[in-house]
Amino acid sequence: MNKKDEIYDLLVERLVDAHYSFGQKLSVKELAGDTGASRQPIMAALNRLSSEGFVRIIPQVGCEVVKPDRNEIADFYLMFERLEGLLAELAAARRTDGQLRALRALQGRILAIDFADAENAHEYGELNRAFHQLIHDMAQSPFVDERQNSNFNMSDFFINQAGGFDHFMADAAREHDDIIEAIASKSPARARALAESHIAAVASSVLAGMRVSKAA
Repeated sequence: MNKKDEIYDLLVERLVDAHYSFGQKLSVKELAGDTGASRQPIMAALNRLSSEGFVRIIPQVGCEVVKPDRNEIADFYLMFERLEGLLAELAAARRTDGQLRALRALQGRILAIDFADAENAHEYGELNRAFHQLIHDMAQSPFVDERQNSNFNMSDFFINQAGGFDHFMADAAREHDDIIEAIASKSPARARALAESHIAAVASSVLAGMRVSKAA
């Protein structure tokens, strides 16, 4: 992995984990001191993040984390749910029995989490990402998968800015069961509808969390 990719991955991790807040200034000089990297790979990483919508680069001013309004976040989740619905629809038509067994096993690990303990939110986030990636693998559509993976980074970024997974992870985890059964029964339309509803519920929790955050 080259240096610009290392810096990119580090910044994505920090953004997704809410190490940086909406609107926070990002100093190239401070990042250079923090990472030991030169200006060139840092700027390359920031330009990539800008193209993906995480940061804004303002000529002659600097770089800052985006600060989307409520409508922008709602529009993002509408796009996100439609793509996830498409992937679930394709998964129901194309999945293998082995993939289905792997999905059920992963869901078993998710349901074993103690959802009452907020400390388990990070584990849920990682397993939830793996759950959806398995569905993407079932869909056998690498172009759509690649685009949706970037959207998952953005969604996790919004989730953690709004307070984290612990506010909704128990309900979201149980919704997985119905999606699995729709995929198992090879019901593409039902799988799509359930996946879209699942993401829409996450969006509602994120937007509610944003309201609480602003009120605080």
